[in-house]
Parts: sequence; C-alpha cells; structure tokens
Amino acid sequence: MMKKILVLLLSVVVLFLYFPIFCFVKEITVEGNAIVSVDEIKKTSELSGKLLAFHNKESSRDRILNIKLINKVSFKQLSLTEVKIIVEEKRILMFANVGNISGYVDEDSNLIRNIGEYLTISYPILSVKSETNIKEGVSLFKLLIEDQILRPDDISEILLDEIIGATVFMSDGTEIYLGKGKIRKKISNLTLILEDGKRKEMKESYIDISNIKKGVVNYNL
Repeated sequence: MMKKILVLLLSVVVLFLYFPIFCFVKEITVEGNAIVSVDEIKKTSELSGKLLAFHNKESSRDRILNIKLINKVSFKQLSLTEVKIIVEEKRILMFANVGNISGYVDEDSNLIRNIGEYLTISYPILSVKSETNIKEGVSLFKLLIEDQILRPDDISEILLDEIIGATVFMSDGTEIYLGKGKIRKKISNLTLILEDGKRKEMKESYIDISNIKKGVVNYNL
C-alpha cells in the first residue's frame, strides 16, 4: 500500500515538473499594447489562477478580442507558472461622423463606436453620409499621407459629398477641393501645387483641383 502511495506521489511530482500544463498561472505579462491597459487585458483574459491543463485558451482569446481595440491575440508560456499574452491593437486613422452616428475608423475601414475613453490624441475627422462611404474616405486619407504629401496632423477634416465629391480641410485653414473621380491624378497635381508654393514661399488658402487639366490656387496675402 505504502509503495502505491509513493508511486502516486512520484507521478504527481513528475507531472508538475515535466508537464507545465498541470500548473496554475501565477504571473501574466502583456506585450504589444499601447492603448488598452495591461490590467484590462489581464482581467479580461481570466487566466490568473487557472489550471493550464483545463483552461480553454480559445475562450480567453475570444474574451480579449471583445475589447474593441484588440485585433489579434496569441499566448506564449514562459515558465511553469508564467504566461505572456501578445496582442495586436487596431490602428485608428480618423474620427468619423457618419450620418447621425459617430465613432472612430481603423485602417481596415471599420467604424468602431464607444472607444473614446481609450484615446487621448486628436484625429482627423471623416464626414460621410453612410458607412458605405467610409472605405472611400480611408483610401483618400492613405493616398494623402503614404507619399508624405500631407501628414496626418496637417488634415483637419475630409468631407465626402455625394454631389460635389471630396474636400480636404487642412489644420492651417487651407481648403482643398478635389471633386469626384480620378483622385490619384488629382493628388499628383496637388503635389506639384504644394511644391510650387514652397519654392515661391507662398501659402495656399484655397486649392481647386477638381479639373485635372487646370488647377485654381488662391494664396494668402
């Protein structure tokens, strides 16, 4: 009988030493977060104190993904009792007014509502009539900043109107009217106009590039 008990105890010890899944989680670290707090991710995961052998990681992953700013989640076991949660947050591009509702837009053109408590910086505004127009606004925003034609801080608002097309309002008060269609060509023309203004040491107050063959530029006096 005593021999069986010793064998059983030895088996338990071996399991805990060589199979970490039979250990309880005592320490959790978080990597990849910049907006969502470490404490929120830890609490939401419900990993603390759980026996790894019986804990459903998919359940923890789904709970963390319910945090609106989290895009991806993975787990890495660092020791017998320590787990790292690795997250990827959504990249917010703009604040959006969409008809009668508002929220924030990420780089995949998703409208995310009720996340203002997480965000401490100001974003350019996208004003559109419906969610179907968001992708067009995001595409225009990316075209303006990817080639460093403008910086995100330079843009105050992008307005998309179904009748008159696109207008960009800059933080310094400059208004850029693009109109509808052939946006890439118009942005190329915008680059030339802005470069010309720098050479002349003149600041634009209004730019109309709705006609790809002829731009209209007003300068500050």
